[in-house]
Amino acid sequence: MIQRRVSTAVLVIAMLLGMMPILSLAAPSRAPTAQEGTNLLRNPSFEADWGTEGSHRTMVFPRDGGAELRLIGNIFTPPGWTTWFFHDHRADANQGRDQPEVTDAWSHHDARRVRSGEKAIRLFTFYRRHDAGFYQVVDGLQPGASVQFSAHAQAWSCGETTEDATSCGDPWSIVFRVGIDPQGGQNPFAPSVVWSGDHKSPDTYSLIGPVTARVGAQGSVTVFLRSTTRWANKHNDAYWDDARLVTTAPGDPATPTPPPDEPEPTEPPEEQPTETPGPSPTPLPTATPRPDGAIVHVVAAGETLFGIARMYNVPANQIRELNAGSIGPDDMIRVGQELVISVPDEAPAATPVPETPTPTPDAEPEATPTPEPDPDPEPDPEGSSICVLAFHDRDSDGTRDPDTEELLPNVSFTIADASGVVDEYMTDGVSEPYCFTGLAPGSYRVIQQPPGGYEATGPTEQNVALAEGTSFDFQFGAARIEEVESPEETEEEEVGTGPVEEEPAGPGEGLVLADALAIFARVAGILVLILAGAIAVLFVLSRRRRPY
Repeated sequence: MIQRRVSTAVLVIAMLLGMMPILSLAAPSRAPTAQEGTNLLRNPSFEADWGTEGSHRTMVFPRDGGAELRLIGNIFTPPGWTTWFFHDHRADANQGRDQPEVTDAWSHHDARRVRSGEKAIRLFTFYRRHDAGFYQVVDGLQPGASVQFSAHAQAWSCGETTEDATSCGDPWSIVFRVGIDPQGGQNPFAPSVVWSGDHKSPDTYSLIGPVTARVGAQGSVTVFLRSTTRWANKHNDAYWDDARLVTTAPGDPATPTPPPDEPEPTEPPEEQPTETPGPSPTPLPTATPRPDGAIVHVVAAGETLFGIARMYNVPANQIRELNAGSIGPDDMIRVGQELVISVPDEAPAATPVPETPTPTPDAEPEATPTPEPDPDPEPDPEGSSICVLAFHDRDSDGTRDPDTEELLPNVSFTIADASGVVDEYMTDGVSEPYCFTGLAPGSYRVIQQPPGGYEATGPTEQNVALAEGTSFDFQFGAARIEEVESPEETEEEEVGTGPVEEEPAGPGEGLVLADALAIFARVAGILVLILAGAIAVLFVLSRRRRPY
């Protein structure tokens, strides 16, 4: 009797131990977070009811210039955000970009379209293309601080309605980006906006970004969510959820101004009525005309073509025509660029040149003193700079822990502008960060190429708009590639049925040990199951041989 109970107990324990690795296979994997820290956004997961405040507000950017805030009935903007779109209506739907519609996506309607909570936000067009999204202005930040922004998105794009409502055709039919304007502007087409690289994410949520920028002097930034379509499909739906803006590095603390010395007390003067001054009017720009009478404006950081046109009270098309060839696509201008605002109707009259007086024989010409060279000339400004470093991102979270994640050698960095490659650098893993100095104001791309056996854990490109005398610091992470996708997995990714979360391929050395232990546990569990089966067989045989 005792032997039977012991055998039964051993059998039950062996079966439980054998099931543990099997149960672990069914446990969901933990999705990586974008960044740590306090989220600075209002309504970042779009859970708030849009009916609690005016919900139809939309910023429209027409193709012919200008920007207009409208109330559009079929756009339900989430609280804390403003919807925006580029309007370029054309007869050919594959050429223009039209107004989208915006509404909530509910988990009880289709759980695939919500990443967390009960709701996400859905922006879509029907048989039309769009270039649109949402933005939010965040105030009260410390000037000079570094902030990082990311969000999760997925697309449903197909030329027909399928039974399971999944994407079809080109997986890049909808492209996602996130951006930051460090100057707090509200124009997604401004050159000061720093954008992430392009991301595709058909039918499953993926992390878009992150993108990093440094807060401007005014202490506010604007974050942008953006989806752009390639084809006028029947369904072009973009879903957003779980946006996140955090501070990654503090700024420069403001220097307090010492209070003025208090004057000695005197007899109080007679009380006079005081007037409360009103707000100071915004001064209009005063540009100095060129010799030919033309008015020229030098573009400053954060300015847009529409804003400059409003400054001078001229049509935006006038600036486009006078600067044809120097303004990029979508009215793209760069910091330091000279824009002709207006030219005179008539050429200025030539000023007569005075006759040269004839010197008299007795008069001796006065000697012109030769200017002495300045013994201490001021050095030329060094311009702007971009500093980079690469690190071994062991936990694949896109941010660096200096205590555990060392610098990574053999990473290639390239700095490029609109004209091509400006400079290149290869890391040695010792002397970074490395700074590209002497850069002229303008827009640049910072491109990272990890070494063999590594894969980037964040965007491989960063866009930055440099003003005179500014500097940007970028940290690029890369993790080891431990697993190679099978051809079946690659083909599945191309048709848009990839994993729920685009996790980096290299989980880091710390996770390699964990994976090895998990494999060992599974093998051990299988062996325990075999042993349990053998014990069960022996137990049955022993009962048959026992006489009754």
